[in-house]
Amino acid sequence: MSENNFDLIAENAIQAIMDKMENAEGAEDMELDLINGVLQAGFEDGSKIIINKQSPARQIWLASPLGPAHFSFDAESQSWRDDRSGEVLERVLERAMSQKLGTTIRLD
Repeated sequence: MSENNFDLIAENAIQAIMDKMENAEGAEDMELDLINGVLQAGFEDGSKIIINKQSPARQIWLASPLGPAHFSFDAESQSWRDDRSGEVLERVLERAMSQKLGTTIRLD
């Protein structure tokens, strides 16, 4: 995948994730900001979940209370998958958000 293709796919994915986070039931107390391709979700206790693209590595990185995770694009499933566990980005994000908000969050 070329850098230009990666950037486009990653930026679209981060925007789609933000849209899902904004519309997630139970996530009303979370503040979202998307600036220069970096998505930050802020919580009342001052903690954050941060999602950004890493062009040199061709990955999307997630920093959350669950710890750091790196996701590579899987062309076959058209999803971003954790390099260690193979889990889809949205499922990891659901767990992190659910933990912070104290309620089950779904990003469907």
